Amino acid sequence: MENTKLEIIKKIQTLPEVFTILSRATRQPFVICDSDSFNDQVWIFEEKEAMEEKTRPLAEKKNPIAAIKIENKSYLSFYTTLYTLGVNSVVFYPKGENMVELDLEEIVKKPDFSKLPEEKRPLMNPQLQLCGIYFMQEFRRGGKIEEKENLVELEEELAANLVKSKFLLAVQKKEENDPENKNVQVPYIKNKEGDVFQPVFTDPEEFRKFNRENKLQALLVSFDNLEKLMIPAAKGIVVNPQGFNLIVPKDNLKNLKKRFEPVQG
Repeated sequence: MENTKLEIIKKIQTLPEVFTILSRATRQPFVICDSDSFNDQVWIFEEKEAMEEKTRPLAEKKNPIAAIKIENKSYLSFYTTLYTLGVNSVVFYPKGENMVELDLEEIVKKPDFSKLPEEKRPLMNPQLQLCGIYFMQEFRRGGKIEEKENLVELEEELAANLVKSKFLLAVQKKEENDPENKNVQVPYIKNKEGDVFQPVFTDPEEFRKFNRENKLQALLVSFDNLEKLMIPAAKGIVVNPQGFNLIVPKDNLKNLKKRFEPVQG
């Protein structure tokens, strides 16, 4: 007899480890949009072998994926991070039983920052993260570009969300001997061709992954102000360089602002 939902939830929370699908295209869990419910799902498995069997169709469609193991000590961090990605559903494949779909909130409570003053609430861009993940999963999938499903629609949705979002901009922490912060250092990233891009982040977790040495601080900026705050050498921005790694050239920033600016009444 199959376990009840409460027993399944308890099992998910207490298993020593589970396995999930990593998208090499985004360096995030692979997200699936269910064709019937339109839930944004992440799949987890009790057994690695079952995961490999279930995900074979994804690999056959040339999705760059891999298996990752999540240990029990990391469960809270893993499931909480799914909220920042816009995921709302977890599909669990227990050993020897049928899969069970659960709302993410049934496994871990959604962080509630409503009681904090607005200026102290952490930045969250789940819709932008989700759009970026879906676009990059499809864009970086193997195969001809003209065969990519809904790529134009995904790009359009991503662009619209970029323009209405706020970001974290990295700068070097203030030095004690420079109280007025006159010599601000800004990190940058170079591509293989040597072009410089300035990193920006959708949320504190993406900033943390970049700031592993804890030498940087984050400034909150709107999309409108990104171009003004770019260093002269930068040819554009790179959103979440340790995540979906989206490069937006400087000219595109201008075009997106014009394209999606609100119509004045």
